[in-house]
Amino acid sequence: MLNRVRGHFNGYARALRQRGSFAQNFAVMFSATAATAGVGLLVSPIMARLYAPAAYGVFAVFNGLVSNVTMISTLAYPSAFLLPRQPKRFFALVHLSLLLALGNFVLVSGGLLLLRGPLLRWLQVESLGHWVYVVPATAFVYNLMLIMNAWYLRTKEFRKQASINVAISLTGRGLTLGAGVLLHGSPAGLLLGEVFTKLMGTGLVFFSGINRRLGELMRHFSWARIRAVAYEYREYPLYVASGGYLNTLALQLPTLLLTSAFGPAVVGLYAFSTSLLEVPLNLVGLAISPVFLQKATETHQQEPARLPALCLDLYNKLLYLGLVPFGIITVYGDWIFRFVFGARWEAAGLFTAYLGYYYMFRLASYATGPIYAVLRRQRLALGGVLALVLVRAAGLGVGIYTHDIHRGMLLFGLGSLAVTFGIDMNILHLLGLPVWRVALRSVALVLCTLVVLYALRLALQHGLGWH
Repeated sequence: MLNRVRGHFNGYARALRQRGSFAQNFAVMFSATAATAGVGLLVSPIMARLYAPAAYGVFAVFNGLVSNVTMISTLAYPSAFLLPRQPKRFFALVHLSLLLALGNFVLVSGGLLLLRGPLLRWLQVESLGHWVYVVPATAFVYNLMLIMNAWYLRTKEFRKQASINVAISLTGRGLTLGAGVLLHGSPAGLLLGEVFTKLMGTGLVFFSGINRRLGELMRHFSWARIRAVAYEYREYPLYVASGGYLNTLALQLPTLLLTSAFGPAVVGLYAFSTSLLEVPLNLVGLAISPVFLQKATETHQQEPARLPALCLDLYNKLLYLGLVPFGIITVYGDWIFRFVFGARWEAAGLFTAYLGYYYMFRLASYATGPIYAVLRRQRLALGGVLALVLVRAAGLGVGIYTHDIHRGMLLFGLGSLAVTFGIDMNILHLLGLPVWRVALRSVALVLCTLVVLYALRLALQHGLGWH
């Protein structure tokens, strides 16, 4: 037994020392995301006392607008950066993405000049004011960063990405806290922090090495190649961009629908709860997602028979990793938020309870999500995201119709969980894996964990009088 453990440990150690290996790349990205997640957790109680739920509501609307503009800007062509084998065709994809981002910036800026008033009134966030004009510029800057990050993904420069992410997180959080103190908790503090973070991130990525390749990028400019790659990878705007936008819409539905129905304060509670749920998700997910996408693409091209085992192994590990943390959030969310962030945020803790295990399956889906792109089955991905949007909209619609935000959020969370789990199982089916066995084991693990945690909560309530 001891020899087996020692053998596993030595194997992991060798993998970590191997330059460019999956284990080493993941360790680098995980270290960076752990640092940024730690910073986020440390400052969250301060942020909760500095900014009111209404301020977070305005911030959520601004971020939602930026996300929607970003998703339609480049038509998902940067997602194809890993595929071209010839450098000239890769550069043509970069040129195409940059041109699309610039064109989108011009069009959206013009549209906001005409429709600013009606848009703010519909969202009931007139307090956003002239900040709405910053949306297209912020989205353009963020697109530049995403394009350069996709470039680094192709060249496997994970160390640069990791160090940049840590620097951005530390500086952005510091500015947001400082602005909150100076502006007395005004939403402008959150908005300034967000805009500065994206500007700084884009600048750091550019001057970390991309700037030295501008000459090469310019020399390879060709309208003929741009048209050729636009057609060759046409499934990306047709299915990946559409699916990505629908996925963004699915995430932003509460912001868009609840603002007009319940006001910005409720949206602020939702935004704060999800921002904390994203911390453990991002801790592992953002570390493993780019590394696994690169590894899965490489494995499918060179050793396709190994891809199913690689995917299932990672899926199981992520599922086991998320069971207890997200289970605790689901069962004890209201207690945690009331104790850590204050009484005014207790409702946000209830929202985390409704969404906890959905986020666990989102974590596990980092092992399955890239497979649609690797197998070039983007049409199926689009169908899954469309189902997610419809189910989420239906759940929120019930809550709005009955004027019961808790019923709406509960249905929203349960519907999101069911659809996400179904998508994961569909992907495992495409890989020829035993779906029913995986599904039954996953459900059994979730139910057993919930029973234990709820039993412990009831014992604490009975023994200590906690409510």
